[in-house]
Amino acid sequence: MARKRRAARVKDKWTMKKWFTLIAPEYFGMAELGETPADDANKVLNRTVETTLAELTNDYSNQNTYKKLIFKVFRVAGENAYTKFWRFELTREYLNSLTRRRTSKIEDVVDVTTADGYKLRVKPVVFTIRRCKSSQKRAIRAIMREIVLEKGSSMNFVQFLQECVLGKIPAEIYKNAKKIYPIRRVEIRKIELLEEPKTVETQPVVVEAVA
Repeated sequence: MARKRRAARVKDKWTMKKWFTLIAPEYFGMAELGETPADDANKVLNRTVETTLAELTNDYSNQNTYKKLIFKVFRVAGENAYTKFWRFELTREYLNSLTRRRTSKIEDVVDVTTADGYKLRVKPVVFTIRRCKSSQKRAIRAIMREIVLEKGSSMNFVQFLQECVLGKIPAEIYKNAKKIYPIRRVEIRKIELLEEPKTVETQPVVVEAVA
């Protein structure tokens, strides 16, 4: 009678992993975004982490809870994984709450290059009080595009990103668009990083910890 083979001991993969602390970019205070496990630092590179503006700033006022920021790991040094901006977007629930019957939702997609060479795709949106005409939609869309392009090309990446996220650019759009038709709300619903300037380190890097 054949003997049953003893099951080979399986190493617990979790015991082989260590935790890396995710660090926000300098322009967001290098706040800790959480931790991620890996058995090799190279596996941490290009991982993304999502947080809200409320968690990032420790300010839980209503306007910050629906703003999401997604960062990507580009450098690992020791047990720290440093991230850079990857994407900003509003939560779907918040956008749905702004959409109402017998009103107009006016959107645009604007590709802009900042003064320091970052290429971004910016998606502004305007919500009107009542339904407006097609000609008024075109006029409002032209205002959105003009402001986003003008601000983006005259500011560096960090300034432009902060003014979008903190509401200064939406406020500028609101001030000008309400001359065309009564406006209920203006938001930047999404920002995507398309390309970084060549002077910026774009290749993921692992820095070995010094013993």
